[in-house]
Amino acid sequence: MEVGVDRIPEALKPVPHTLPPPYNYAASSIEWNSRLLDDPGLVLQLLEAAEAREEFEARLPGLRGQVRHLVTGRLAEKAGPRLLILEGERLSAWLLTYGVVVTAVRLEEPGVGVSYGLQALHALDEWTGSVKVVAARLRPYVYHWGPELSVYIKGLDNQHRYLVTVLNNLYISLLAGEEKEVVDDVLKSLVDYTRFHFRSEEKLFDKYGYPRAEAHRRQHQSFVEKVTEFNEQYEAGEKQLTLSVLRFLSDWVRNHILVSDHDYGEWFYRKGLPIVDEEAARESRLARRKLGLD
Repeated sequence: MEVGVDRIPEALKPVPHTLPPPYNYAASSIEWNSRLLDDPGLVLQLLEAAEAREEFEARLPGLRGQVRHLVTGRLAEKAGPRLLILEGERLSAWLLTYGVVVTAVRLEEPGVGVSYGLQALHALDEWTGSVKVVAARLRPYVYHWGPELSVYIKGLDNQHRYLVTVLNNLYISLLAGEEKEVVDDVLKSLVDYTRFHFRSEEKLFDKYGYPRAEAHRRQHQSFVEKVTEFNEQYEAGEKQLTLSVLRFLSDWVRNHILVSDHDYGEWFYRKGLPIVDEEAARESRLARRKLGLD
């Protein structure tokens, strides 16, 4: 029976592939990755969820390398994603950086329009004037695994931990400007593993007679159909993987575990089935009460 998993994938610590001079502080994937910044609402969400932020004013003299100086100077950190927002009289720019590498950039200039990637970086390097800068250190994960997510069954908990880690790896791959092929592989592993995980749950439902199995199975089917449709469109080049899509995937998985999966965990627990881990159940119930989930 498909229940457990032997190995949880490790959290990624990517090193962005950079371009040769003069933009060797830019990720080689900056062109396709910059479209991540097309959603202002999502940029605001990233900013609101930041671990820390600082605001200051800077004077840009219009000299080649000024963006690099800004990124590698007082804002530099050896690891982790950042969001930089530059607001000036004649520009509005958003940049994603990972360490000292620019992984995405979007520039909007009145009367000129919107530019992305190296074109935007070049324009910023020649811009003269004062800008207000907001620099935010972003979370290096979508969400953490915690005891409140336990369904009291070790094998299924391991599978859920696997899904959480893959979602976090997909998130950090995008922010760090990993090559498209790397992001493709992580997304494919998420799609494949989700199907495997759903089969594991449904086999336990059938074996032990879980009474709400059919409604739960319909939720699985709906999610698989949505993700499969998106993946087909993504592979065909019709859609791009965005942080909005990742947010949908992450929210669905988390909410599904917290509500629907918790329901079958409680049912198995009350039935006294031998597959239930009593210690995990106690820890999970306590954590859920503290978080106001029950």
